[in-house]
Amino acid sequence: MTRFLAPAILGLLLAGSALPALAQNLQNLPLRNPRQSPEGYISVQSGISISYSVPEGDSEEQQEKALKSFYKIAASSCATLLDTIADACEISAMSSNTSVNNFDGRGPKLSVNGQVTMSVKLKPATSSAK
Repeated sequence: MTRFLAPAILGLLLAGSALPALAQNLQNLPLRNPRQSPEGYISVQSGISISYSVPEGDSEEQQEKALKSFYKIAASSCATLLDTIADACEISAMSSNTSVNNFDGRGPKLSVNGQVTMSVKLKPATSSAK
């Protein structure tokens, strides 16, 4: 009988220790998707591509300059939206990549490609003139 009693007690203890986790209210947990826009906001994505000619042996310095240009353009994206369609704007995600290629034989070209995702609260719609 003791041969069955020890595993049964162990099983009850393990099941009892899981009860607090099962009792949690999942609706009080933070957003499951960290890129989800807040209530009343929409998500706006902008793609940016920049291409530069690169002198031989100068690719590291040019890459740094190109990335700075990309980030300046990305940072100004919210300002453009605020000037046109948005009451509020915040960059919520950004990605970029760089590459150096010589496809056309004219010398190496540095390319910076990236995406900027912004959470935007739109301005109220104005009635159109009839």
